[in-house]
Amino acid sequence: MKKFTALCLILFCAAALLFAGSQKDQGATTLSLLFYSPELQNQYNDMVMAYKAETGVTLDITVLQTDFRSVLTSRINSGDIPDVFMSSAYADNNTYKDYCYDLTNEDFIRNLSPAALEGVTVNGRILGYPFLVQSHSFIYNKKIFADLGITTLPRTLAEYEAVAQKIQAAGIQPFATGFREFWVLPQTAWQALAPVVEKNYGGYASFVNRLNNGTIKFSDIPEMANVFDLLDLIKKYGGPKPNESDFNDQTSMIASGKAAIIHQGNWAEDTIRQTNPNADIGFLLGPVGNDASLAGIMFDSNQTIRISKGTKNEKAAVAWLRWLTTSEYGKKWIPEKIKQLSPINGAGAPSSQIAEDTVRLLGQKVPGYPWFYQMFPTGTEQELGAILQGYCAGLTDRRATLTALDDAYAKIAKAAQ
Repeated sequence: MKKFTALCLILFCAAALLFAGSQKDQGATTLSLLFYSPELQNQYNDMVMAYKAETGVTLDITVLQTDFRSVLTSRINSGDIPDVFMSSAYADNNTYKDYCYDLTNEDFIRNLSPAALEGVTVNGRILGYPFLVQSHSFIYNKKIFADLGITTLPRTLAEYEAVAQKIQAAGIQPFATGFREFWVLPQTAWQALAPVVEKNYGGYASFVNRLNNGTIKFSDIPEMANVFDLLDLIKKYGGPKPNESDFNDQTSMIASGKAAIIHQGNWAEDTIRQTNPNADIGFLLGPVGNDASLAGIMFDSNQTIRISKGTKNEKAAVAWLRWLTTSEYGKKWIPEKIKQLSPINGAGAPSSQIAEDTVRLLGQKVPGYPWFYQMFPTGTEQELGAILQGYCAGLTDRRATLTALDDAYAKIAKAAQ
């Protein structure tokens, strides 16, 4: 009996040591993540700490912005692929299809909005995780508008100019441009083209396919005049050095009341409130020439999280996404910490003015256009953005800009085939 008891004790101790070792191994797991959106650094850090405290798993997040795409490409080419990486949806599904873990059969996917999954679904397979549901258009400082007696919000290009003239006459800069950021220009430009694409060119997918195969070019589209007219307007009322204005300049100027309007998305609100917690801001509808009925906002789930296929930490990465989708912290992280709209069914609404405006406007049946430009081949956003920067800097006229857009797009589309 004593021998049996001793043997049991030895086996128990061995089992305990094995269990402790397995727990230590699990706790020692480190996932490498490559993300963008540095304005969310604090929120990323909060989530990292919460996950470490609950599971013992470390999330090693590198956050980049301007050079994100080149760094990700370099790491993929060298075989040093992060366990988890971020990208756009739509065209990036094809770009990264050979490197993405297929999430189709994961149980937590059913917790996500079907609309949010559209941008990451290819031939019925789900190749990415929709991170945020975002909107972008023009954000305005409500106090400035109220102080100047501007009660009718602009919807057309002519109305925007009339408002800008009134604001400028009061000694306030109408726009903070953000033109130094390559991504601000395409977002601003393609919003002015979105309804025309849907109405006159057979829908978004058809339009992009025609651009890709060369049967249509930007220079063939007369409505590109709406894009140039809008950029010219912003530049005209955007201060003495519009091409030196970046995201931080935009958010600080509208927060402090030094500028009245910026083109940005709901992701900008938290940064605005870091300068002025009491900023009173709202959404304006983006103009499409002078047709007020087409004015709307851009609304989509484009920012995408992808797990690297075949990574040694594949199971751990899937477990993290499951936690992010189903845990109490995970369900609250986007609406309460990031203060944006979540793709998770039943997640609470964020208490932010831009997100609330987005929901209100869409509820009023205001046009909400998808981020169709993310269907363009990977690489076009930065390349075409740089061309538009050159136009806004006065380096090219409209004709030369259209030619440059056509040439750059054709080159990238050909390389993507």
